Amino acid sequence: MRAKRKLLAAASLFTALAVSTNYLLFPIWNVKLMDVIVFISAFTVGFRFGAVVAVFSWLIYGLFNPLGFSYVILVSVACCEVFYAAAGSFCAGRVSLNPFKLGLIGLLSTLSYDLLTNAISGVVFTNTLWPGVLVGILTMNFPAPFGVLHQASNLFLFSLLPPKLVPLVSNLLSGSQMLKVK
Repeated sequence: MRAKRKLLAAASLFTALAVSTNYLLFPIWNVKLMDVIVFISAFTVGFRFGAVVAVFSWLIYGLFNPLGFSYVILVSVACCEVFYAAAGSFCAGRVSLNPFKLGLIGLLSTLSYDLLTNAISGVVFTNTLWPGVLVGILTMNFPAPFGVLHQASNLFLFSLLPPKLVPLVSNLLSGSQMLKVK
């Protein structure tokens, strides 16, 4: 029971960190630490843990988003944020903390996230299926390159942060006798 309380506390801390940094970085469009925080949480504790952090981070941030929200888009971004948990869990034990590899993993995860969430946004905006998917994907980088900005920033953040933070977080969690959640 004590280990479960510690996991709940750790998930709450990861979630609070993801949400608070999103608000802090709000003025910088599509540059967010949430994705890499979710990745690190899953890398260090496991997929289910990372998925919980991903979904709760988006539910909190999405419901209290300064720009407002749509339920369909909120569900899509919360579900797609789990891509980063899957990437973190997959990389744990398989991929070294090589900045180049982690940057590529962040880039590919972000590209997948952006394509799917923008396609869904296009469908919601146009209220049509295939024209909406096309509109969503085409407007991902037009008139402003928001998709490219998100992908480039995550390429940089995934290269920089996990190599430094995964060992630190792992030491903190192992020092408190946390269990690995698969």
